[in-house]
Amino acid sequence: MSVVDSDIDWHDGILVDIRLSGLAGEVQELALVIDLYPDNDPNSKRRRYLCIGAKLSRFLLSGDVARLLKNRSVGNICSMRVEFTADSEILVIDLFGGMIEAEAASFQLTETSA
Repeated sequence: MSVVDSDIDWHDGILVDIRLSGLAGEVQELALVIDLYPDNDPNSKRRRYLCIGAKLSRFLLSGDVARLLKNRSVGNICSMRVEFTADSEILVIDLFGGMIEAEAASFQLTETSA
């Protein structure tokens, strides 16, 4: 699923993993494993998603690892959104203990098994 096909504003998630690849000359890619609520139902449980930014053009990452780890069971993502430009998408994640901002040709959000 493309993030454009889904709700593009999330809150109260858990950042599980971050991977940056392609700096040796391949296509640059940012991969995030995140646990998000799939809908607005208060009885829903978080589900695991893989968010891939393909053809990454820039990224900023700042974080306090101890604070991110401290909040991982209750939620270390305050909010997460995608902004759109004419030729790219910008992912902005406000973390409890940092932030992530990345610009890529597109972001894909795919549910995975936990």
